[in-house]
Amino acid sequence: MINSIIQISSAKTDRAIMLSKKEIAMSENNSGSYQHFLGNPIAKPPCRMLNARMYGFFIEGKYDTITNFVDSTLNSVSTNDVYFKPLSQYCLLTFTDIENIASKVEPFSQYGWMQETDIIVWLPIAKVDKSTKKALHIYWYPAFITVNNINALVNGRETWGYNKYLCRYSMPSDYKQADNFTLSLETFQPFNPTTKMDWHELLTIKRFSDGDSLFEEIIEVGQEVAELIHASIEEIQISAELIKQFMSGIKNPQMDQILFKQIPDGFAYNAVYSAVVHSPSTVRKIHKIAMLKDEYHVNINKLDAFPFDQMFGIKIGQQKALLPYYVCMDFDQDGAYEIVSNNS
Repeated sequence: MINSIIQISSAKTDRAIMLSKKEIAMSENNSGSYQHFLGNPIAKPPCRMLNARMYGFFIEGKYDTITNFVDSTLNSVSTNDVYFKPLSQYCLLTFTDIENIASKVEPFSQYGWMQETDIIVWLPIAKVDKSTKKALHIYWYPAFITVNNINALVNGRETWGYNKYLCRYSMPSDYKQADNFTLSLETFQPFNPTTKMDWHELLTIKRFSDGDSLFEEIIEVGQEVAELIHASIEEIQISAELIKQFMSGIKNPQMDQILFKQIPDGFAYNAVYSAVVHSPSTVRKIHKIAMLKDEYHVNINKLDAFPFDQMFGIKIGQQKALLPYYVCMDFDQDGAYEIVSNNS
């Protein structure tokens, strides 16, 4: 049964395994072909990503607040059969520097490549059958995401539905000196008619122990992560073993991502299109993977435009990060396939 629910721990995450014929059919556009006119920066997926250096930190939010966020996004798309439920009050905060990204589709694969850095707050999410309360699938939801270049922002928002925003950041160039991380956003702070948009720091992460920053080999963390998550989901039928298998993505990193994609009308009053979509990631090679053994503190600042306390229940101020890790990998990012939409 577990294998029918989730295949994240398997290396065979090809599209044919992960996608049903129904999902592929739902992704077909009945409005005509997308127009790749001159000057349009959209490039077709899938994309290949080389030397993606990811640092991950689990931080605590509030389960009810996260549920409200999921209800206002994923669950705002009407469906009679399923709903989406967060699995934990813990979020995964990642800094990922991707050295080389390019489309795998002609002619876009011949245009060139780009570097991209993503800073993301991920929420583990279950798709649940409304009648049986059984978890049908488990996903990672990039509920907050910032990037460092405009091409990544435009392609990510328009094609996949990533809720991307431009940022300034700092992160280690070498995993052996993984000491400091920062994220700043250009925004209004505070909200006030007299406020001019400017750059403001949203968060920092700092290491607070001496010595080597990594274990040479990754430790088994499935049980620890299962304990973080399992206590929050007693009302749906999902096992700690399934959570452990799901979280093996830390050890064998693969993420079946879920996204809320919407397009507003000309007054941002109605949605011209809204859907819940998913995009499989397939890891092609792991160069390095390890747990960060030292203590890390995450400090969240108050920004009116990005209120982490109201979005995810992540407290303003400092908290200790749990289970920090590092991985360097190559992976492919597939396109986005509809799960449910307002046009279904």
